[in-house]
Amino acid sequence: MDSSKSQFRIDLTPEQKNKVRNAIGKDAEAVELSVEELEERIAPRSKNL
Repeated sequence: MDSSKSQFRIDLTPEQKNKVRNAIGKDAEAVELSVEELEERIAPRSKNL
């Protein structure tokens, strides 16, 4: 499986959609992240290594 092309989609709840709209003034239905983006948010690497 080529993980570099895998995408994860997280559908937003109505409350989350409202928060996004209030924060940035745009509508969003979901958040889509690549495997690399998701890994970076879950376990950020230290830049000192």
